[in-house]
Amino acid sequence: MSKTHRISIGLTEQEFDDLQKVAEANRVSLAWIGRQAICEFLADYAHHDNDELLPLRAAQKGQQ
Repeated sequence: MSKTHRISIGLTEQEFDDLQKVAEANRVSLAWIGRQAICEFLADYAHHDNDELLPLRAAQKGQQ
């Protein structure tokens, strides 16, 4: 079995409430939703210009 890692992500009250509603409506955990979102991001990241997916990096380039 492969090793798993834990991360912590801060959400606003509204973000948490919205995610919880999605999780309950689909009978999945918040962790499952988080893993799905991360997997989709990584798949998109592998196939796109990275600056499109990382707006903070693009904003930092504009400040230089």
